[in-house]
Amino acid sequence: MHGKRDRLIGDRCLSVLTDEKQDICDLLGYIHDFYREALDRLPLGAIPSLAPRLLKAGMPIGFLDPVSNIIANTIAYTPGSDQDEDEAPSSEWILSKIITDANDIFAFELPLSRHKSMTLARLSLDGLVSFLTSHYRYLVSYLLLARADLLTAVRLIERDRNKRCNSFSITSPTAKVALECVAVSARHPQPDVLVKASLTMASRLADVTALLAGQGPLSPATIRSIAKLLRRGPAIMDDLTNLSLDHLCGKRKNKKRKRSEQTAETIEGSRAQKKLGPQLTFRYTLALKLLLLGKIHGHYLQALAKLPRDGLRKLHHCSLLRGGYCYGPKDPVSNIILNTIWYGSMFPTPQKFQLQFKVDMICTDMLARIECCSLYGLVTFLRTRLPSISEHDAIWYLFRSDADVHKAIREAMKHDHSVSGSYQDAYRQAAVASWHDDPDALVKFAMSSLNMESAQLLTILQGTLTNGRVECLTMALPHQYSPTQSEEQPQQVTQATSNSHVLSKNQKRFISEFQKKFRRDQNFFVRKVKVALSDYSQQKGVHYKLHIICGVNPSVPGGSSAALFKKRFPFEYFHINFLATAKGPNSAVAAPELFFAQCSNSVEERRKRPSWCSPVSVTRIDNVRCFSCEFNGAKIVHPYDESYCGRYEDFNIIAQGKHGTPNDLLISSCHYHSDMMATMTEDFIYFDPNMDSEFAKMNPISNVARELKGFKGRIF
Repeated sequence: MHGKRDRLIGDRCLSVLTDEKQDICDLLGYIHDFYREALDRLPLGAIPSLAPRLLKAGMPIGFLDPVSNIIANTIAYTPGSDQDEDEAPSSEWILSKIITDANDIFAFELPLSRHKSMTLARLSLDGLVSFLTSHYRYLVSYLLLARADLLTAVRLIERDRNKRCNSFSITSPTAKVALECVAVSARHPQPDVLVKASLTMASRLADVTALLAGQGPLSPATIRSIAKLLRRGPAIMDDLTNLSLDHLCGKRKNKKRKRSEQTAETIEGSRAQKKLGPQLTFRYTLALKLLLLGKIHGHYLQALAKLPRDGLRKLHHCSLLRGGYCYGPKDPVSNIILNTIWYGSMFPTPQKFQLQFKVDMICTDMLARIECCSLYGLVTFLRTRLPSISEHDAIWYLFRSDADVHKAIREAMKHDHSVSGSYQDAYRQAAVASWHDDPDALVKFAMSSLNMESAQLLTILQGTLTNGRVECLTMALPHQYSPTQSEEQPQQVTQATSNSHVLSKNQKRFISEFQKKFRRDQNFFVRKVKVALSDYSQQKGVHYKLHIICGVNPSVPGGSSAALFKKRFPFEYFHINFLATAKGPNSAVAAPELFFAQCSNSVEERRKRPSWCSPVSVTRIDNVRCFSCEFNGAKIVHPYDESYCGRYEDFNIIAQGKHGTPNDLLISSCHYHSDMMATMTEDFIYFDPNMDSEFAKMNPISNVARELKGFKGRIF
């Protein structure tokens, strides 16, 4: 798996990320309209004190429609005294203080410089952006799609990810962090007031809807009733947790609900008819690409859970990292398993180069690379079969189809895209784009697999695979083809393993030492995981056994990462995903569950740094944030309802504009790490002379000690 691609998917996105002036102008235009409508509804003449309160805290931020949010936040803010002013300024004067001057070059910084004075509309925009970038990742483009309506943007995000709109909890730790970041980023004079008002209005939606009904100006009595409601605070937490987006959006005023629905329909139509502008399209492509990689990662975690533990240790982990692509004749998870087993039987690593110890851990970076290879293969496959679709459309259809290329083709055909390329050509192009070691062999295997009986495959692939089922599957897969490169491999084994020029003396020594380091690191992580898993087993009264470790970020600081250079030991913790099986009371073994653990990086156990673990859901992979894991490009699935290092402090400091790594740089880091199609030193761990002779030539080892020093910390 050593090649070179011509370009990155979505690489033009990086060039437009720095050109945000038009985006900001469009968003400010929407926000200015919200303020005009809010001024028409607020009784400034009867209650003059509302004017200064509006200019200080009346922001379109919260879980109602933007205009209602402005009204609620204005009423909620009561500095000093509630006494009315003598006379309210005119609406025109108020708007002049709210509307942002398009000639102000500082207004187009995102985020804003903390040293510049900005209008309320511009500060509100920073708050809206902060919510999306704190709660989600790389999704600012949704704010443009939703026309600066925060709840509509959230609804669209959840609809895209889950095809349903009821998974957003406004009381989740992530939502709370996002709200706090909003208040700080928008420079609200009393951040706690904005957070409390947002939760109160959402939790008492029926009363709010009744008070804000209609389109005319609100009476002073209504303003007093809203103020009284806000003073009551949020409803009980259970009621807040059960609120769904359908409930929040469905209770909006008729006009706002219709506007929201029309916005959603316009967006869906634009996607299908390709009416989005070029800049927004590339921004959206970048977001979809990273989210699609998250879905693909989820498929690999499911495949690892289905493969037998002993089989993973002996063979399949290496075959999966080399040829376990998620495209093929079946669904993505089945394709990973089929391609992994077939690759292992067709291209076995010579015994001399196989790892001589049990493998309990998948190399994190190499897993990310095979996932990226699958992404390129999927996009190429789809565009070969449907030449009329763009790269953006291909990613969109794959994203909506959960990375199932056959579903994506059927979905695209519903939008009048015609199929013209052949399956054989599509597999060949995909194999080349994804760096398969023998594209011709993969094409013949895929075409042969198309003719296999689905019932037979479904029976074998059902549930968690045993070693016996894997053996049956290996025997059932087609292996005999006409002469190709793959048939020449057995003849090359002896020559490759004995030929002295394949590996230099230093390379052979480096492979040996690097494998030893991998084993030491693995033993460390396994020991830590087993301690955390044992504690969890005692709490639940169920015995869990480690299946395999499938992702590690060893560089997690205990506090903020903004000043790591000041610490003597900057990375107190590591974050890790692993699969574990539970043994029930009747001795039955359940399917492996995915866990997250935060463990101390210290060799010795420390009471001040307790290790803990918790089950997590693959469906939540993009619903939580962790600064450390995102910055390091580690695809770690984090718990939705637990607190962990990297969840809060960094994002709060980013919102204040005081972090050395702003959100746009964090996004760039995510994008950089997402394209892992490159040779890496970790390839030496699984070196195969039959496949890696070119890799050996590309990576000479002149000094073993110096190379190993580069991995003085933990590799994974």
